[in-house]
Amino acid sequence: MPSLTLTVRLLTPHSDLWDWQTRALCRTTRSDLFFGPDSESRATRIRRERQAQELCRGCPVRHECRRHALDVGEPYGVWGGLTESDRRFGQDRPQLNPRSNRKPARSLRISPRHPRPGRQ
Repeated sequence: MPSLTLTVRLLTPHSDLWDWQTRALCRTTRSDLFFGPDSESRATRIRRERQAQELCRGCPVRHECRRHALDVGEPYGVWGGLTESDRRFGQDRPQLNPRSNRKPARSLRISPRHPRPGRQ
C-alpha cells in the first residue's frame, strides 16, 4: 500500500504587500467617511465621497491603495480616490486600444424624398 505523505507548508507573512497601509492618511480618520450606510441618500453619499476623495488626493500611498482595490475587486467604499461606481464601471482602468471596444459607426441614410439637413 503506497504511503501518503502530507506536506505542510507554513505560511510566511508577506508584510511587504501591506506595508503601504501603515503610511495611509486614512488610518487616523474615521471609517464612515469611506464606507457609508446603505440607507444614505444620494446627496449625502456624494458629499461624503468627495470628502474622502479630497483626503485621498494628498495621501502618499494613493496609487498602492487604488491598485489593491482594483486587483482584489473591492466592492465597497472609497479606495485610492476611487468610489464604488468608479471601480464598478472601470473609469480608472487603462485601455490598450480604446477604439477596439467601440461599435463601428453607422452611416446615416436619408430618404431621397426628404431634404438634406441644414438645407431647405
